[in-house]
Amino acid sequence: MSVSFRRRRSRGFTLVELLVVIAIIAVLIAILLPALSKVKQAANRTACMSNLRQLAMAYHLYCGDNKGYMPMGWPDANAEAPPARPQPPATVFVPIFLGTSHAPPAGSTIPNGNTEEAIKRGCIYPYLRTTKVFKCPGDLGLRKVSYGPNCYLNGETGNGNFGETVLKIQHVKHPTNTFILIDEYDFRGGDLNGYNLGSFAIQPMPSNTWVDYVGNYHGSASGVNFLDGHADIIKWDLKSTIFYSTNNNTVTDTRDIRKLQKLRGGPAVD
Repeated sequence: MSVSFRRRRSRGFTLVELLVVIAIIAVLIAILLPALSKVKQAANRTACMSNLRQLAMAYHLYCGDNKGYMPMGWPDANAEAPPARPQPPATVFVPIFLGTSHAPPAGSTIPNGNTEEAIKRGCIYPYLRTTKVFKCPGDLGLRKVSYGPNCYLNGETGNGNFGETVLKIQHVKHPTNTFILIDEYDFRGGDLNGYNLGSFAIQPMPSNTWVDYVGNYHGSASGVNFLDGHADIIKWDLKSTIFYSTNNNTVTDTRDIRKLQKLRGGPAVD
């Protein structure tokens, strides 16, 4: 006896069913995207903290090898310009990375500033042997260096506007509360996404003027490291703080600028 099987004819999705499926997928994406964004942000913060701790360690090793003298905190200083304070005859200060005012070495056609060569010719690269740690993972611009050095630490004086600078690391009274580098977002220098020009200049209290502007690479927050070697994230309270694109902004609400002034070190903080 033969048995015949009738093959069922498959039925495709109707338009309504397809629209329901698409709507469900859209809802799931809307639910998951914020969570994924927070995960990515947390990963960037962790990587940034690692970068900043490595940079702080290299900074300390340089100071230890140079009788406590800190790197020049002014990458764009004219190499022939006199320092802000007298220096020993045998001391030659070199920045963390070489800015545009330092001529490239003989035979090189690569300008200093936003280049890997500028980092490699800086004073702390020999302790790191990598240029990647100079770039914050949250910084999507073309700049090679995301972090600006504290102007108080052997940096620029700004004709007296930034107060006295300090040359030796042991002369800083509050290393735990004195930052070395901070996320910076600078449009100056001719770069498509901004070359971080000079040091990160922050005037001491009671000034209400942001000279430079911070990098918003961590969700209304910036990465920063300190002279005692630790790194942290500073959360900004004001939207205006993270949207500055020009320098020398005077503010009436001083909550954010006071946060960084308290971490500046030096007069009038000490």
